[in-house]
Amino acid sequence: MMKKATIITVAFLLAAAATIFFANRKKSEWIEEKRFQMATVTKIVIPNVRGSRAALQEAFAAIDEVERAASRFIPDSEINEVNKGGWHKLSPLFLPMWKEAEVLYKMSQGRFDVTAGRLISLWGFGPEGRMKTPTEEEIQEALKYTGFDKVILSNDYVYLPPGMQVDFNSLAAGYAADRASEVLMQHGFPDYLVDAGGEIVFSSVHGPIWKIGIKDPESEGETTVLPLEIGAVSTSGSYANFYKSGSNAFTHIVDAKTGKAAKTSLLSVSVEAPTGIEADGMSTLLFCMPPEEGKKLVGGEGGLPAMFIEEENGKLKVTKDEAWLRIEKAGK
Repeated sequence: MMKKATIITVAFLLAAAATIFFANRKKSEWIEEKRFQMATVTKIVIPNVRGSRAALQEAFAAIDEVERAASRFIPDSEINEVNKGGWHKLSPLFLPMWKEAEVLYKMSQGRFDVTAGRLISLWGFGPEGRMKTPTEEEIQEALKYTGFDKVILSNDYVYLPPGMQVDFNSLAAGYAADRASEVLMQHGFPDYLVDAGGEIVFSSVHGPIWKIGIKDPESEGETTVLPLEIGAVSTSGSYANFYKSGSNAFTHIVDAKTGKAAKTSLLSVSVEAPTGIEADGMSTLLFCMPPEEGKKLVGGEGGLPAMFIEEENGKLKVTKDEAWLRIEKAGK
C-alpha cells in the first residue's frame, strides 16, 4: 500500500536514449524509417516485404493523429479545445489517454496528475516556452486550478473547470507508439518495433527476440540489455531537461501540492509493460514518487519490471527489481 504524501506531476519526460539491437536479424531484410514527430525523432522497423511502405505511411500517420489530439503546442488540437473549459465530448482517439490518466491518478494517490498544465507553463515547460522562476503569488494562483479530482469524466464526456489546463505529454508518446503498432498488426506485420522518442513498443512473433539496451544517463555505455518478445519499454528522467536561473537548476518536475520544483535523487526510471501507454505512464509515475516508495510499488511477485538510476554522493546507484532481473538474466 502506498503512503499518501506529496502530490507530484510531470510536465513532460525526456526519455533516455535506448539502443535497439537486431540480434540475429539481417538488417537487409528490414526497413527502418525515421520521422520528426511529437517534437522528437520517431522510428519504425518492419520486415522489408510487399506492403511495407504502405504500412509505414499509415503507422506514422497514426502517430501524427495522436499529436494533433494531445499536443498543447498545436493551436487547434483537441486538448486545447478541452482546455477552454466546460463539457467536451472526447474523441475515441483521446478517450483512452483520459482513462489511463484517471487510473494512474488513483493508483498514485494524486502524484500523477495531468491537470497541472498551468503550473507546467508557469515554470516554462509549456507551449509558451519562457523559462523563469515564478513568484509565490503566481504559484498559489496556478494551484487553484490543479487537481484531477475536480474533473468530471462521464462515459465519453469530460468536464473541465474553467481556467484549468490539462497536459498529456506524460502519456502521449507511449500511446502514439501503441496506435502505430495497431496499424502494423492490421497490415499483417506481427514483427515490428516502434520507437516514439524513447517510448518503445515491439513484437517478435516469428523472428528472433528484440534486444533493447537502456543507456546510462551519464555515459555512453549501456546499463542493461533486455531480450524481449512482445511489449513496451519506457525510460523517464530529468537529467536532460532543465534550465538554470542564477545558481539554481530547475527540472521539468513540479510538485503539484506546493507548485514548486521537486527534488529527487533519481536520474531515470525504466519500465517494461504490456503496452506503450502503460510503460510511459508507469515510468512517469515512478519517477514522480520518492525512490523507495516507487520500488515498493513495483517490487515483489507480479510487479512490473523496473530499473531505477539514482545519484548518491556524486555516484550512480542502479536498482533493478526482481522482474527486471529475471528478464535480464534470460538473455545471458
